[in-house]
Amino acid sequence: MATLRPSPERSLAALNEVRRWVPPTPLTLENELSHLLGAEVYVKHEYESPVRSFKIRGAVNLVADLVTDPGIARLYTVSTGNHGAAMAYACRQYGMALTVVAPVGADESKLALIREFGADLELLGRDLDEGKELLLERGFEAGHLFIEDGKSARIVEGTSTIGLELADQQPGLEAVFVPVGNGALIGGLASSLKAANPAVQIIGVQSEEAPCMALSFANGRPTDTATAETFAGGMAVRVAIPEAVELMLEVVDRMVLVSEIELKRAMLLFQRVTGTLPEGAGAAALAAALKLRQQSKEDEPWSLGSVCLIATGANVDSKLIREVESLLR
Repeated sequence: MATLRPSPERSLAALNEVRRWVPPTPLTLENELSHLLGAEVYVKHEYESPVRSFKIRGAVNLVADLVTDPGIARLYTVSTGNHGAAMAYACRQYGMALTVVAPVGADESKLALIREFGADLELLGRDLDEGKELLLERGFEAGHLFIEDGKSARIVEGTSTIGLELADQQPGLEAVFVPVGNGALIGGLASSLKAANPAVQIIGVQSEEAPCMALSFANGRPTDTATAETFAGGMAVRVAIPEAVELMLEVVDRMVLVSEIELKRAMLLFQRVTGTLPEGAGAAALAAALKLRQQSKEDEPWSLGSVCLIATGANVDSKLIREVESLLR
């Protein structure tokens, strides 16, 4: 099995490509969250980009590579929204045709970005994995290439640039909480950050309603689930990608599951503290840190002195905003 773990040289090359389109995302010390968690809490604002999510990093690194191949005329990919929007942005910048398949019922704010950046969009399947199955059954014409987010080494190289930035912005972090969907983010980030700071703990977060990567971590092998019923589209994956699981087992220290209500409460808290409402996956790191802090009062002491929360995206449609705001009533 080909490894997805990026070399330091490939991570640096990806960083040079990413810098063409987006500066380092802000890392801020949040005093209120620090008080709540009893540690220095930093937030990495990955939604500060043209596509409002971290996905821009992997997309531009991938498309910059593929556009040099004259035999490729069109790319196809599947996405719950953010990866598709990032690919659409990258393909527009580099002049590559793209078709994005998204599940029926995907977040409208994310679909609007895909359309805005000029990609062809098709709604197919009840979730990301069914959409992929249906797309692959059709087959592809010559010159058409399918891109699977969590299986692409170039995308993982792109996400590794977050780890490079963190190592520069705040050396000596004790733990980083990372939302997990297909594993491309946590695998890339952890690879580069642990190279600079081997002692850092990498803590992955999934929804209890979509736990395939947490189960894979616990079992030491890819473990699929029958459903992925979380509202947090960025984590709504039910089929584990073997290559992503292999890398996760190498570089991740712990996985935490959070409930849907914990995700929504974390969204509201994040908005109150920062002024920005993140999407469900974007608030997952905060939800997990709050959960572990509460559990520490009951079980083991909380010993972390400095932590970073990866806020992955902030594309939220109006329906979800109303649902989350109803918690305040």
